[in-house]
Amino acid sequence: MQPAAAIPAPPRQPQPAELAIFNAGISSHRLERRLVTAGGRVFRIFLAIPYAEPSAGGHPLLYMLDGNAAFDALTPAHLEAAPRLALAGVGYDTDLRFDVVARSFDYTPVETPASSGGRRTGGADAFLHLLTGELRGNIEAALPVDPSRRALWGHSLAGMCTLHALLARPGAFSRHICVSPSIWWNDRWMLDLEAATPPTDHAARVLIMLGDAERRSNPAGPHWEGPAPHTLEMAERLRKRPELAVDLHVFAGLGHAATLPASLEAALALASAPGNR
Repeated sequence: MQPAAAIPAPPRQPQPAELAIFNAGISSHRLERRLVTAGGRVFRIFLAIPYAEPSAGGHPLLYMLDGNAAFDALTPAHLEAAPRLALAGVGYDTDLRFDVVARSFDYTPVETPASSGGRRTGGADAFLHLLTGELRGNIEAALPVDPSRRALWGHSLAGMCTLHALLARPGAFSRHICVSPSIWWNDRWMLDLEAATPPTDHAARVLIMLGDAERRSNPAGPHWEGPAPHTLEMAERLRKRPELAVDLHVFAGLGHAATLPASLEAALALASAPGNR
């Protein structure tokens, strides 16, 4: 059985965020980055703002967790394929792709004994409170946003946090893109949460993506052949909920780290698709 406190560390730490997208010529979006204080903490926010005029309801907006890494993986082609979609990467005040200490706290839903790295866990509810409150207010203050078309994307622990938002804060986002989510974490705690959460009246679309050759960088984590079975089980459970439209995509031959960049094309397509879910 997986030890309750194990945390999946992003691969090959530390990795600098080169953020080449900020030096690229992009015809569809204006890029910005700034520091934002919320809840007494400092976050680095990355924005891609469409040059195109918004529709009458406003721009659809994709929130991206691990914003440093997400914008590090974005290319001009990604943005130019979704010219009316606004993006907000919610990251940390670091020049690295990941702040492993902060994400281990912010993206995990319950407190567990400290992992071998001494990282705290259990801050997801507090983080989602900031994300849907103070951070959202700052990000959207000068950006016309369609409130019915907010999407949330996350990979690994952030993918688990995206699922947590779906179950614990229904209606906060209408589309949830969960990439290689850490369903195995804390003895499959997310499956227990799903079982304890009744259906709601909040319609949402869910896209779950994972590789069929994933291997965790943390040696304490589980290993399996093929797609992660806990993630497949979560997808099947969510499909039974009448309020959700759930799609599952398995990347052939891709491991855990590779699914992050591989997910972006489909993520932006879903976030920019018409409709209010």
